[in-house]
Amino acid sequence: MMTVRTAQTLTRSLAFCGAILATTVGIAHAATAAADHDLDYWQALSHTHYIERGSKGPIVYDFLDPNCPYCHQIYTWLQNPINGGLLRVRFVVVGFLTQSSKGKAAAILAATDPLAALKQTENGFTMTKAGPEGGINPASAGVTAKMQDRLQFNKSRLQGKEFQIAGAPVVSVPFLVYRNGKTIHYIFGLPDNAQWRDLLNAS
Repeated sequence: MMTVRTAQTLTRSLAFCGAILATTVGIAHAATAAADHDLDYWQALSHTHYIERGSKGPIVYDFLDPNCPYCHQIYTWLQNPINGGLLRVRFVVVGFLTQSSKGKAAAILAATDPLAALKQTENGFTMTKAGPEGGINPASAGVTAKMQDRLQFNKSRLQGKEFQIAGAPVVSVPFLVYRNGKTIHYIFGLPDNAQWRDLLNAS
Protein backbone atom coordinates (compact mmCIF):
# COMPACT_ATOMS: atom_id res chain seq x y z
CA MET A 1 0.00 0.00 0.00
CA MET A 2 1.28 3.45 -0.85
CA THR A 3 2.34 5.47 2.20
CA VAL A 4 0.86 8.90 2.96
CA ARG A 5 4.20 10.56 2.24
CA THR A 6 4.46 8.80 -1.12
CA ALA A 7 0.88 9.74 -1.96
CA GLN A 8 1.56 13.39 -1.14
CA THR A 9 4.72 13.38 -3.24
CA LEU A 10 2.87 11.85 -6.18
CA THR A 11 0.04 14.37 -5.90
CA ARG A 12 2.47 17.31 -5.89
CA SER A 13 4.34 15.88 -8.85
CA LEU A 14 1.29 15.24 -11.00
CA ALA A 15 0.78 18.93 -11.66
CA PHE A 16 4.36 19.28 -12.92
CA CYS A 17 4.32 16.21 -15.15
CA GLY A 18 0.71 16.56 -16.23
CA ALA A 19 1.32 19.77 -18.14
CA ILE A 20 4.09 18.09 -20.14
CA LEU A 21 2.26 14.83 -20.74
CA ALA A 22 -1.03 16.42 -21.74
CA THR A 23 0.62 18.29 -24.59
CA THR A 24 2.11 15.12 -26.05
CA VAL A 25 -0.37 12.32 -25.47
CA GLY A 26 -3.62 13.92 -24.41
CA ILE A 27 -3.79 12.58 -20.86
CA ALA A 28 -7.06 13.57 -19.21
CA HIS A 29 -6.82 15.48 -15.95
CA ALA A 30 -10.52 15.19 -15.14
CA ALA A 31 -12.31 11.98 -15.92
CA THR A 32 -14.87 11.86 -18.65
CA ALA A 33 -17.16 8.90 -19.11
CA ALA A 34 -19.18 7.36 -21.89
CA ALA A 35 -21.23 4.23 -22.38
CA ASP A 36 -22.59 2.15 -25.24
CA HIS A 37 -23.75 -1.37 -26.03
CA ASP A 38 -20.68 -2.41 -28.03
CA LEU A 39 -20.50 -5.99 -26.81
CA ASP A 40 -18.27 -6.85 -29.78
CA TYR A 41 -15.65 -4.45 -28.43
CA TRP A 42 -15.98 -5.96 -24.97
CA GLN A 43 -15.39 -9.40 -26.47
CA ALA A 44 -12.40 -8.09 -28.45
CA LEU A 45 -10.78 -6.90 -25.22
CA SER A 46 -10.55 -10.52 -24.09
CA HIS A 47 -8.00 -11.03 -26.88
CA THR A 48 -5.67 -8.27 -25.71
CA HIS A 49 -2.42 -9.28 -24.05
CA TYR A 50 -3.56 -8.43 -20.55
CA ILE A 51 -2.28 -9.24 -17.07
CA GLU A 52 -5.03 -10.21 -14.65
CA ARG A 53 -5.21 -9.66 -10.91
CA GLY A 54 -8.08 -10.80 -8.74
CA SER A 55 -10.31 -13.86 -8.86
CA LYS A 56 -13.72 -12.47 -7.86
CA GLY A 57 -15.96 -9.60 -8.86
CA PRO A 58 -16.68 -7.87 -12.17
CA ILE A 59 -13.98 -7.54 -14.80
CA VAL A 60 -12.34 -4.17 -15.42
CA TYR A 61 -9.89 -3.51 -18.24
CA ASP A 62 -7.25 -0.93 -17.33
CA PHE A 63 -5.05 0.41 -20.15
CA LEU A 64 -1.79 1.68 -18.69
CA ASP A 65 1.64 2.90 -19.73
CA PRO A 66 4.56 2.00 -17.42
CA ASN A 67 5.61 5.66 -17.18
CA CYS A 68 2.15 7.18 -16.66
CA PRO A 69 1.67 8.78 -13.21
CA TYR A 70 -2.12 8.77 -13.54
CA CYS A 71 -2.05 5.08 -14.46
CA HIS A 72 0.11 4.48 -11.39
CA GLN A 73 -2.40 6.30 -9.20
CA ILE A 74 -5.27 4.17 -10.53
CA TYR A 75 -3.18 1.01 -10.12
CA THR A 76 -2.69 1.95 -6.45
CA TRP A 77 -6.38 2.67 -5.92
CA LEU A 78 -7.34 -0.69 -7.42
CA GLN A 79 -5.30 -2.79 -5.01
CA ASN A 80 -7.78 -2.72 -2.12
CA PRO A 81 -10.85 -3.77 -4.16
CA ILE A 82 -8.77 -6.44 -5.90
CA ASN A 83 -7.45 -7.82 -2.62
CA GLY A 84 -10.95 -7.62 -1.13
CA GLY A 85 -12.42 -9.75 -3.89
CA LEU A 86 -14.48 -6.90 -5.34
CA LEU A 87 -12.85 -6.63 -8.76
CA ARG A 88 -10.93 -8.62 -11.34
CA VAL A 89 -8.67 -6.21 -13.18
CA ARG A 90 -7.08 -6.97 -16.52
CA PHE A 91 -4.16 -4.59 -17.02
CA VAL A 92 -3.59 -3.93 -20.71
CA VAL A 93 -0.04 -2.64 -21.06
CA VAL A 94 0.81 -0.15 -23.80
CA GLY A 95 4.03 1.75 -24.37
CA PHE A 96 3.98 5.15 -26.05
CA LEU A 97 4.12 7.84 -23.39
CA THR A 98 7.87 8.51 -23.16
CA GLN A 99 11.04 7.32 -24.84
CA SER A 100 11.45 4.38 -22.46
CA SER A 101 7.77 3.38 -22.35
CA LYS A 102 7.85 0.86 -25.17
CA GLY A 103 10.91 -0.92 -23.80
CA LYS A 104 9.39 -1.10 -20.33
CA ALA A 105 6.06 -2.34 -21.66
CA ALA A 106 7.93 -4.97 -23.69
CA ALA A 107 9.86 -6.04 -20.59
CA ILE A 108 6.60 -6.58 -18.71
CA LEU A 109 4.94 -8.59 -21.47
CA ALA A 110 8.06 -10.67 -22.19
CA ALA A 111 8.73 -11.52 -18.54
CA THR A 112 8.47 -15.10 -17.33
CA ASP A 113 6.02 -13.76 -14.74
CA PRO A 114 4.33 -10.67 -16.28
CA LEU A 115 2.34 -9.97 -13.10
CA ALA A 116 5.53 -9.85 -11.03
CA ALA A 117 7.06 -7.55 -13.65
CA LEU A 118 4.03 -5.27 -13.51
CA LYS A 119 4.25 -5.14 -9.71
CA GLN A 120 7.96 -4.29 -9.97
CA THR A 121 7.12 -1.46 -12.35
CA GLU A 122 4.43 0.01 -10.12
CA ASN A 123 6.09 -0.58 -6.75
CA GLY A 124 9.23 1.12 -8.03
CA PHE A 125 7.43 4.04 -9.70
CA THR A 126 9.19 7.36 -9.11
CA MET A 127 8.81 10.99 -10.14
CA THR A 128 12.18 12.21 -11.40
CA LYS A 129 13.35 15.59 -12.67
CA ALA A 130 13.20 14.13 -16.17
CA GLY A 131 9.63 12.91 -15.65
CA PRO A 132 7.73 9.89 -14.34
CA GLU A 133 9.46 6.51 -14.47
CA GLY A 134 8.15 3.01 -13.88
CA GLY A 135 10.42 0.78 -11.82
CA ILE A 136 11.35 -1.80 -14.45
CA ASN A 137 14.29 -1.50 -16.84
CA PRO A 138 13.46 -1.35 -20.55
CA ALA A 139 13.86 -4.57 -22.52
CA SER A 140 16.59 -4.91 -25.11
CA ALA A 141 15.92 -3.79 -28.66
CA GLY A 142 15.59 -7.43 -29.71
CA VAL A 143 13.00 -8.28 -27.07
CA THR A 144 11.12 -5.05 -27.74
CA ALA A 145 10.94 -5.96 -31.44
CA LYS A 146 9.55 -9.40 -30.55
CA MET A 147 6.83 -7.77 -28.42
CA GLN A 148 5.94 -5.16 -31.06
CA ASP A 149 2.89 -7.02 -32.41
CA ARG A 150 1.46 -7.49 -28.91
CA LEU A 151 2.03 -3.86 -28.01
CA GLN A 152 0.52 -2.65 -31.26
CA PHE A 153 -2.56 -4.83 -30.81
CA ASN A 154 -3.12 -3.53 -27.28
CA LYS A 155 -2.71 0.05 -28.50
CA SER A 156 -5.13 -0.51 -31.38
CA ARG A 157 -7.89 -1.55 -28.95
CA LEU A 158 -7.30 1.67 -27.04
CA GLN A 159 -6.91 4.02 -29.98
CA GLY A 160 -9.87 2.75 -31.97
CA LYS A 161 -12.38 3.04 -29.15
CA GLU A 162 -11.16 6.44 -27.95
CA PHE A 163 -11.50 7.82 -31.46
CA GLN A 164 -14.97 6.30 -31.85
CA ILE A 165 -16.24 7.70 -28.56
CA ALA A 166 -14.53 11.06 -28.29
CA GLY A 167 -12.92 11.66 -31.66
CA ALA A 168 -9.62 11.75 -29.78
CA PRO A 169 -6.86 12.70 -32.24
CA VAL A 170 -4.21 11.02 -30.08
CA VAL A 171 -4.07 8.01 -27.79
CA SER A 172 -4.53 8.75 -24.10
CA VAL A 173 -4.17 6.88 -20.83
CA PRO A 174 -5.48 5.96 -18.32
CA PHE A 175 -8.52 4.34 -19.92
CA LEU A 176 -10.85 2.07 -17.95
CA VAL A 177 -13.50 -0.20 -19.45
CA TYR A 178 -16.07 -2.18 -17.50
CA ARG A 179 -19.46 -3.77 -18.06
CA ASN A 180 -22.66 -3.30 -16.12
CA GLY A 181 -25.33 -5.58 -17.53
CA LYS A 182 -25.37 -5.09 -21.29
CA THR A 183 -23.87 -1.61 -21.08
CA ILE A 184 -20.15 -1.04 -21.58
CA HIS A 185 -18.74 1.92 -19.63
CA TYR A 186 -15.59 3.89 -20.43
CA ILE A 187 -13.64 6.25 -18.20
CA PHE A 188 -10.93 8.56 -19.54
CA GLY A 189 -8.44 9.70 -16.93
CA LEU A 190 -8.92 9.51 -13.15
CA PRO A 191 -12.41 8.43 -12.04
CA ASP A 192 -14.34 10.86 -9.89
CA ASN A 193 -16.14 9.59 -6.79
CA ALA A 194 -19.40 8.79 -8.59
CA GLN A 195 -17.60 6.91 -11.37
CA TRP A 196 -15.53 4.99 -8.84
CA ARG A 197 -18.67 3.90 -6.96
CA ASP A 198 -20.32 2.84 -10.21
CA LEU A 199 -17.28 0.82 -11.19
CA LEU A 200 -17.21 -0.97 -7.83
CA ASN A 201 -20.93 -1.73 -8.09
CA ALA A 202 -20.76 -3.11 -11.64
CA SER A 203 -22.03 -6.58 -12.35
